[in-house]
Amino acid sequence: MSHIIVISGGSCSGKTTLARLLQERLGPNRSMIICQDDYYLDIRERVTDDKIPNFDIPDALDFNLLLENLECLKENKSVVLPKYDFSVHQRIDSSSLTDPKDFIIVEGLLLLDNPGIRNFSDLSVYLSCSKDIRFERRLTRDVKERKRIKEFVIKQFSNDVEPAHVKYIKPSSVHADLIIDQNDFINSVDQVLETIMDLLPKVDSKKSVC
Repeated sequence: MSHIIVISGGSCSGKTTLARLLQERLGPNRSMIICQDDYYLDIRERVTDDKIPNFDIPDALDFNLLLENLECLKENKSVVLPKYDFSVHQRIDSSSLTDPKDFIIVEGLLLLDNPGIRNFSDLSVYLSCSKDIRFERRLTRDVKERKRIKEFVIKQFSNDVEPAHVKYIKPSSVHADLIIDQNDFINSVDQVLETIMDLLPKVDSKKSVC
């Protein structure tokens, strides 16, 4: 049976980096990463009056599908995972099966806010990071990687990202099994990984198809 590791925290707090480092430590042959971002609902289902909707709230995501996928993987069954294209804010059609692995690392903003996801996880981690650091990282990422205009990023962070962080994401940290401070993550990443590894069980793996 696969084990589910949830990594949550604010936007640009380091979730993806930690997930990748943990996967390297566990070994790609034994672990995989699922990104909450791939479970965004198609923007065409949410747009009203040509206004870009808030992507940092629970209603923006298909948590039912994510939980369904995790249930299959935990039962060692293969699944078709969604893929989200941020350039058009739409799902990409896929028919490729993903096989389960011993450890399923799930990273995303709102994972611990969702009772179904957090209760289904075997280990949950929350990355604590200051607003200033998260903003600077988000500005750099969205301008360089997602080709956003600087003014748009600043407005979105102020109107959507930070209010959602205060309302949903930060309060969800109380549900985490382990809270990692940003300074520890930056300065003692090996120790952070060792702490997580010590909390993980030893597992055997088999697979079928879901």
